[in-house]
Amino acid sequence: MSAGIIILLEQRAYFRISLLFMAWLCLCALSLASARAHYDSSPDSYYQQQLITTLQFGERSSTNLDGPWLFYNQQFIQQPSAVLTAERVHLPASFQQLTGQMEGYGTFIGHFQLPKEFVGRRIAIWMPSQQGAYRVYLNGEPLARVGEAGPDAARHENGNGHRLAHFIADSESFTLAIQASSFQNSRGGLEHSIKIGLSSTINYQYQRLMMSVAMISGGVLGIGLFTLVFSFFSGVMLPNAQRVFVFGIFIVFLALHNLFAPPYAYTAFTDINWIWGLRLQYLFSFLAILFFLSYMFLFNQRYLHRWVYCAALLLIAINLVAALWAPPMVLEQLALWSSLFSLLVLINFIYGFAKTLRQKLSYSKLTVCAVLLLFGSFIHDLLLALNLIESIPLSFISTSLYALLIMLQQARNYARDTAYIEKLNNRLLSLNNSLDVKVKERTAQLSQLNAKLELQVKIDALTGAYNRRALNDEILLRFEQTCQQPEYTLAFVMVDVDYFKKYNDHYGHLKGDQVLQQLVLILNRALPKNAYVARYGGEEFALILHNVPIALLEPMMVQVLQAVRAEQIQHIARQDAKNYVTVSMGVAWMTGKQPYASVLEFMKAADQQLYLAKEAGRDQYRIAGH
Repeated sequence: MSAGIIILLEQRAYFRISLLFMAWLCLCALSLASARAHYDSSPDSYYQQQLITTLQFGERSSTNLDGPWLFYNQQFIQQPSAVLTAERVHLPASFQQLTGQMEGYGTFIGHFQLPKEFVGRRIAIWMPSQQGAYRVYLNGEPLARVGEAGPDAARHENGNGHRLAHFIADSESFTLAIQASSFQNSRGGLEHSIKIGLSSTINYQYQRLMMSVAMISGGVLGIGLFTLVFSFFSGVMLPNAQRVFVFGIFIVFLALHNLFAPPYAYTAFTDINWIWGLRLQYLFSFLAILFFLSYMFLFNQRYLHRWVYCAALLLIAINLVAALWAPPMVLEQLALWSSLFSLLVLINFIYGFAKTLRQKLSYSKLTVCAVLLLFGSFIHDLLLALNLIESIPLSFISTSLYALLIMLQQARNYARDTAYIEKLNNRLLSLNNSLDVKVKERTAQLSQLNAKLELQVKIDALTGAYNRRALNDEILLRFEQTCQQPEYTLAFVMVDVDYFKKYNDHYGHLKGDQVLQQLVLILNRALPKNAYVARYGGEEFALILHNVPIALLEPMMVQVLQAVRAEQIQHIARQDAKNYVTVSMGVAWMTGKQPYASVLEFMKAADQQLYLAKEAGRDQYRIAGH
């Protein structure tokens, strides 16, 4: 009986232990279910806590959604998953960087926190043009789509262009899921930064970008059309009309290339299928390159050899055919490797320019800088396409600048040539209209030469003053004018350098000539501008003062004496106590009411007064009363 009791107790103990074990298993299952549900629904899960990015933007600024994201490779989901394996990545990034393959698909999930003051405001997300297609979900709800994201090429459709997505922020935290795929493209993924900010700010930034691209492309297109019209109407009038026409076509295709190249401004106002948008992009690019090389070849074959030009034409023809019919992947790869030929073109250009410098030929610095800028940007974008550098495409900027620089050069040449042609035409018309004009010009030139010759005949070669012949003509003219007009006045002054013979004997005739030259300068400075200064002969000078008030004669004479003294021209050979050059002057004056009987009497009166001034001690003047 005791044994039975013991067995019964043992059975009860095992039963209790079994109940406790089952209860423990139930509790573990409930805990796991609760943890899983908590992970799937709460923003405070492990990954989310690790990947929440706090956004910083303002009323007039935006920010990029760069930084840590979860990447579910080859999975399309709308929310984070605790079952699927996710890789922590940093955007922007391409599939090539993330998976090592150019083609692929997957989902990028990021958790973000808005500034508190923007809760309840209208927020915008700017998805730039990416290589491939994508769908965007906000907190699991569809928000935006470009193209058709799919797990294979059959269910995938690329889409070029930007997308703006708007939503009202009902809380600070939100989750973005981006399903992206890329097939038949050389690159794919989320390679460009996604912007976020207030709707008004994002709209303004987007419109500014699209408007700037459209305006620049429209301006370049207008330049090209003007160049074409100009060359068309010029015809054979200009020797370089063919070259100008080719340049105009190049500018037109350059403008179209800029519209269809990143950032794909054409998507803002057209609804072209992505494949044709891509084909047109490459088509316009190769046509622009074709006419650019043709322009360089016509400009000067020194910069582009004939064989290099022909090889480039063949390569461009192959790419043009591929742009119309080849699959996108083949087209992009062919264009990428064909662009290596630009290195040979650049080498040819550098060789031609070096030859220009060596032979000292003329060239345009502006054109050389523009071509180097264009080649530099093409090489930069080639290295970017080969993933050898990290940067942004420069083709749009450089080609627009190139067009502007070349048009500045063309405008300058056109203005210069037009001015030259107009000058030649005016001259030809002038010659054809009347030979009398030319005769008159020659006659006028001859008259000017005769006047100069006559003036030289009247000028004293040593001093630059008028000579004796000119003096006689002038005093006779003024004497007659004064006699005919009662209100006129006339003064005649004889000037003599004191002890000038002794100056020549002591200092020499060369120094004496310098004194006479200096004396003429002093007289011109001290007298009014209308005073007539002439060399009478030797060291004697004559002054004619016409219509000068009689009351001013004496102050003028004093001014002349003081001016000569102030020069302090050394003269130690004098016979008086002074050791500097002085002059003596004799003055005769008359009016129309009280004239002299003749010019000779008038001049003789001034000469007598000069004699009296020298007799009285020199360095003074005497005026004849009348």
